[in-house]
Amino acid sequence: MLVSLIDGLFIFYIIFYLSLFILPLFNISNISGPTIGLVFLCCLRYKINKNNFFENPFMRTLRNISRLSDKTLLSILILIIFLTLSILSITRHLSFSSGSSDLGIFDQAIWNTAQGNILFSSLKGNINLLGDHFEPILLVIAPLYKIWPSALVLLILQSFLLAFAIVPLYLIASKILKSRFLIFVFIVSYILSEAMRGVALSDFHPECFILLFLFWAYYFLLQKKNLWLFFVTFLLLLCKEDTAFLISGLGIFALFFQKRFKTGAALFIIGIAAWALQTKFIIPYFNPAGKYSYMDRFPFGLTYADNLRAVLGDPSLLVKLLFQKAKIIYCLKLLGPVVFLPLLSPAHYILVAIPLFKNLLLAHINFSGFYDITSHYTAGIIPFIYIGAIYGAGWLARKLHLRKAALFIGGFALLSSLFFYGKTDGYQLARFTEGIKNNHSIEKLSYLRLVPAEASVATNFNIVPHLSHRKYIFEWNPNSRMSKITEYLVIDMDLLEYLSPSDIANIAPYFAEIKNMGYRKVFSSPDGKFLIFHNPAIDKSLVERVSFTP
Repeated sequence: MLVSLIDGLFIFYIIFYLSLFILPLFNISNISGPTIGLVFLCCLRYKINKNNFFENPFMRTLRNISRLSDKTLLSILILIIFLTLSILSITRHLSFSSGSSDLGIFDQAIWNTAQGNILFSSLKGNINLLGDHFEPILLVIAPLYKIWPSALVLLILQSFLLAFAIVPLYLIASKILKSRFLIFVFIVSYILSEAMRGVALSDFHPECFILLFLFWAYYFLLQKKNLWLFFVTFLLLLCKEDTAFLISGLGIFALFFQKRFKTGAALFIIGIAAWALQTKFIIPYFNPAGKYSYMDRFPFGLTYADNLRAVLGDPSLLVKLLFQKAKIIYCLKLLGPVVFLPLLSPAHYILVAIPLFKNLLLAHINFSGFYDITSHYTAGIIPFIYIGAIYGAGWLARKLHLRKAALFIGGFALLSSLFFYGKTDGYQLARFTEGIKNNHSIEKLSYLRLVPAEASVATNFNIVPHLSHRKYIFEWNPNSRMSKITEYLVIDMDLLEYLSPSDIANIAPYFAEIKNMGYRKVFSSPDGKFLIFHNPAIDKSLVERVSFTP
């Protein structure tokens, strides 16, 4: 009787628990508490009658799932994470939580490319985006805009790439681990990863290609398939200039730990040469200022020599920079989900250290995105964290000499992944759908149809990616010149969070100024907060003369 009662409670709780991951039914933002409850119920059920513990309905279901082939399981998991990330990112976009930086920038540049204006971005100051970052992989996406010109294409593509990264992760784990259970624990851990979700839910960035390509690059390095390795290396170089460091890291790994001198040296040299070529020649060629604009992210000066001299002169500067509370928490959130197993694989330290130190060392005033677990900047670290964890788990399983070592390690890794999972998908979905309702998104999207497709526009940060299919669009700010030279102004007074207090204080004078300039209100929402202005007499060439500001 007691066993039946506990089994019934167990099944009810499992349904509730799983619903937290996918349904916006409960206002529970963290899975840690419910996970403790699940572990308690499991232990209670086992204690009551351990002889038939594996005969309860939940365990029988798990056993039936485990009998599925690896291919079937992988297909199911890929579909689950693809649909989850797609739904979350699309609802986030529709709730006006996406923005000019960076979904608007990439959407406009790719749309312009499809129209023949290669990677043109007015949001970056009327430049080719190759003058900002080296990301020609964006050109591959442009043909999709011929079929379906929508920012949703980018969000769905990003979700697919992150989901499909499971395939090379599985292949790597299968080569290293003997336990099927442990292999799939790391795949599930990746699916639960808050860092991976950070890449998926911080608008769109080419970094979404990096995870997939890095996993494949390592797999081909492991398999000694050099042709495929260098092909994927080439694709990595198209994603962003700093992938050059990741490639050099793979070269160091191959050189010293695989003893593959030719391959390792080639990868290292390719990485260094690519960084020099891209930042010294290609990007400056397309950049109106004739330089690579991100040297100001270095912490102790604008040149490599300045930073080296500063550190050699006072090593405590480096210690203070690295051991900040926020950065320590960032490292804990990276390693915690895989119970710090990468620390048991010294051979992979270099692969983790290069992208990690890049994030921790770079500095920029008022910007901590480099060491934010929900930022796209973590993309280059995630694959090596999981690869190191796989090797660490394999080493630990061999050292323990226990029959159930894999079960023990996998159980801890799975629980740790759940505790570090962050906000649940169900909670996120509820928040975004509530945002759609509160922001009156459907009505506002219908208002945007009043703006002619060919007209230049200045609009709110969060509305930019909904109006970015035009050659000239700018982020609206009452103190910005760009907000006084476009044909149309689309202003939502409910979406001003991106403005500073001084910007907001200048809104009333701004409205008086544009009225005198010839702008006329052509639309106002019933509550008077969503406004569209038009100036038919504006000099249309003004937007063409907007200059790049580094």
